[in-house]
Amino acid sequence: MAVTTVDPAQRLLVAAEARFRRFGYKRTTVEDIAVEAGTGKGSLYLHFDSKQHVYLAVVERSLERFLDAAEQALSASGAVPGLLRSLVEATIDHYGHDELLRASLFGDTDLVEGDVARMASDLQRDRIRTILRGVLSRGQDEGSVRSDIDVEAAAAVLQESGWALVRTGLASNESTELEKLLETLNTILGLGLIPRH
Repeated sequence: MAVTTVDPAQRLLVAAEARFRRFGYKRTTVEDIAVEAGTGKGSLYLHFDSKQHVYLAVVERSLERFLDAAEQALSASGAVPGLLRSLVEATIDHYGHDELLRASLFGDTDLVEGDVARMASDLQRDRIRTILRGVLSRGQDEGSVRSDIDVEAAAAVLQESGWALVRTGLASNESTELEKLLETLNTILGLGLIPRH
């Protein structure tokens, strides 16, 4: 089934995403992607250095869709701990429906190999930390986050603890367990982030 998107790079990405979602990274070849896109392998190499780069571009496209949802969750009004809880919930929802992002988060070796999963995970980590730094800085500016907190370090801690909750939320069938973890994280964050008077 040939994909009919005008821009050749976009057509290749759409085809690659379809192949990666259906067959995984390991079982998809550059030739498979080119055939799906209705072009030759040479066209793929005009736009991407390797299959790894194609996969990372596909993950980045999917990550952009998630980041749109994350930005929406964080742009609501309210205190930073509540916004961070909304971010974790949006993350669980998105990753629950996106096997490519989930595979790179969990290192699912059926869909993707270790090096590519690590690179995709690093990309996600960097982008999410950027969002967290922004919301923490905004909180400091408006006085809802302590001014003495190192935003860079706090973003790293929040991102790593958030990943742990997302993993738990995706692996667990018990929403009450996740709810308890979210409430506990919210309490801890609230105590540590909110200015002391």
